[in-house]
Amino acid sequence: MDEDNQLERYPPGPPALRPRAPALPAAGEAVEAEEPADLRAYWSVLGKRRWTVLVVFFVVFTLALVGTLKQTPFYRARALLEIEKENPGILTMQDLFRLERVSDTYLETQYEILQSESLARRVIDQLGLDQREEFGSPGGWWPWGEEAPEPEAGTSAQVFAVEGASGLVTDPRAYQRALERFRERLGIEPIKRSRLVAVSFESADPELAAQVVRTLAANYIEQHLEARWEATQRASEWLSQQLGEVKGRLEQAEGELQRYAREQGLLFLESGEGNSENIVNERLRQLQEELTRAQALRAEKEAFYRLVEGGDYGALPGVFDSQLMQELTVQVAELRRQRAELAATFTEEYPRVQQLQSQIEELGEVLAAERERAARRITNDYLAAVHRESLLRQVFQQQQAQAERVAERSIQYNILKREVETSQQIYDGLLQRLKEAGVGAGLKASNIRIVDSPQVPQKPARPNLPLNLALGFVLGLGLGVGAAFLQDYLDNTLKSDEDVERFLRLPTLALVPSVESLNGHHRGWARLTPGKYLAAGKPPAAGGTGAGGSTGSQGWFRIDTDTAAHSALLEAFRSLRTSVLLSTAERPPRSLLVCSAQPGEGKTTISINLGISLAQLGQRVLLVDGDMRRPCVHKAFGLGTSGGLVSYLTGQREWAGLVEPTPVAGLEVLPCGPVPPNPAELLSSERTRTLLAEALERYQFVLFDSPPVLHVADSRILASLVEGVVLVVKGGTTPGEVVRRAQAQIDYVGGNVIGVVLNNLDVRSGHYYYDYYYRYDYGGSGEPESSGKR
Repeated sequence: MDEDNQLERYPPGPPALRPRAPALPAAGEAVEAEEPADLRAYWSVLGKRRWTVLVVFFVVFTLALVGTLKQTPFYRARALLEIEKENPGILTMQDLFRLERVSDTYLETQYEILQSESLARRVIDQLGLDQREEFGSPGGWWPWGEEAPEPEAGTSAQVFAVEGASGLVTDPRAYQRALERFRERLGIEPIKRSRLVAVSFESADPELAAQVVRTLAANYIEQHLEARWEATQRASEWLSQQLGEVKGRLEQAEGELQRYAREQGLLFLESGEGNSENIVNERLRQLQEELTRAQALRAEKEAFYRLVEGGDYGALPGVFDSQLMQELTVQVAELRRQRAELAATFTEEYPRVQQLQSQIEELGEVLAAERERAARRITNDYLAAVHRESLLRQVFQQQQAQAERVAERSIQYNILKREVETSQQIYDGLLQRLKEAGVGAGLKASNIRIVDSPQVPQKPARPNLPLNLALGFVLGLGLGVGAAFLQDYLDNTLKSDEDVERFLRLPTLALVPSVESLNGHHRGWARLTPGKYLAAGKPPAAGGTGAGGSTGSQGWFRIDTDTAAHSALLEAFRSLRTSVLLSTAERPPRSLLVCSAQPGEGKTTISINLGISLAQLGQRVLLVDGDMRRPCVHKAFGLGTSGGLVSYLTGQREWAGLVEPTPVAGLEVLPCGPVPPNPAELLSSERTRTLLAEALERYQFVLFDSPPVLHVADSRILASLVEGVVLVVKGGTTPGEVVRRAQAQIDYVGGNVIGVVLNNLDVRSGHYYYDYYYRYDYGGSGEPESSGKR
């Protein structure tokens, strides 16, 4: 039969069922990006593993509920503290108006002190918490919290103590447990961007919780004051010791200073500013001032003297302008005026003129005498100023020499003086600090203030039933979903054609659904109902009904008995037929072996219905029951077991006389016959090759049903003889590694595996089955036409 007639006679099935390797993209052709994860696939996984999700969710939620109900309610008391900056005992004006800031380091230190073991021990000792059963008993079984037993009425505490030599002694283990419980239940929560800190404590007794917080706050403040007092006391003791030593050094330095000044003859005067000054230096300074004034006076007198020597009396205002000289000058001027008036009229011999001339000469002599006397006075003053300057200079030089000698002696004096001043400053500072420490020790103020006092809580803080149940719900659901996906990830069974391609690198010839899933039942339920087996290893009892209607005499599903009941199964086997016919390029394989890796995967049902499907095309098909271990083909058609393949291979009869017809036109069956003790030896004989060669001359297709590949060698013997091998896999049940080993064994003997049939799939999950089985509209030709995309 040529290829064109073959394609016309056997129309191709859906493209997904064609056993073609995926074509590689041509050079330069753009490759489409991988599609994102399908949410429906995830939902299908959850649907398939729903019992895992529900069981894990129920267990976790129940544990959360039971654990919450078994927990003893704990009450939380809370106080709010303000931690201010630690200021000195006596504030200055600068401290009062300075912007107060508290460093983060100081606050962190205070938070750690609140959680310190020493403070916890003080509270435990004051309240006797180590003697309470709530703090001394071992922890409970619940992992989310400790189990504190309720104190019985009338019993306030259980004493954890042992008898010692001096009476009751606290049990160190009980005390350590109480300390650990106390620090676990204590909560220190700083308020951000503030100096506030919340102190909380949890206890089964609400009054005890409030009392613990109250006692903790009081002890914290008291401990802080004690620390300040101890620090002040230690500082006072140290200051007193240092003050005595500094005082001794100061007295010693002052004594050395006085002794040196006395030995060197140094005298010092106290200035108005409280500074001591040497008397020689003071006298030298005074002489310097006097000499400066004498030099200035001498310069002034010398200026007048030089004018007098030059006769420039007019340049001496204030010196020659005395009252007498002014009057004389005026009189002389008046007389000269009168004489000038008379000289214009009279001669020199005129008496009045002579009288005026005589008065002028007389007054001139008096005026000259006065000027002479003034010049002598200026000269005397100048000479006196020069003499006084000379004397002062001599005395200054003598005092300067003496000051230089004193300065040499004052070097050591100044060294001793600086030592005295330094000791005096240290002494004054220590004395002031000692007085401040004494004042600060008497103050009881603290920089820690209780803003909100702890109140007895009215409602328990934990367990929080709604929160725990919500967490249990979320955790249970999350763990359930995670367990479902983990279980699906660890499930290495073949469930889809993608799994077949990934594990085996083989095409999927057909996807055969399970009858129970087509009826809307779960697989586990369907196994309880007879007649619903499509791919089971054991058929129902004889006379049972098939899927959706009549079947063979033994309850085996056959597509020729009732095609209207399950059209999806009919289409699945038609797709299998089409895939087989198109499995090779030149012509379809005429001799086929249908096998599986393990028993119970439905290979007999697949081989029966594949033979029926091929016979429905008008071809002659021979179905050989090659499973000599557990033959079942004769049961599907209600045939006898008196003779068959075994009879031919043992040489008893010819195979043609053992072939029996079936109700399907064109399909004939060669049953197995009696079960032999040595099936492998019979199949290895030359008569098997002869049977296959003669059968291919009479029939267009020869199908062999065989036992599992991994159990016996029969399938491998037949695989080496036929042209093609169809590997049946029970979807969702058979591990991929098992099928891979079966494929390897077939390849080892030279068998040609043309593809895989995934059997017994759940069509309710889109992850396993394609939609085209349900979307075919049947035309006049009887061939399905796709009405939509798979």
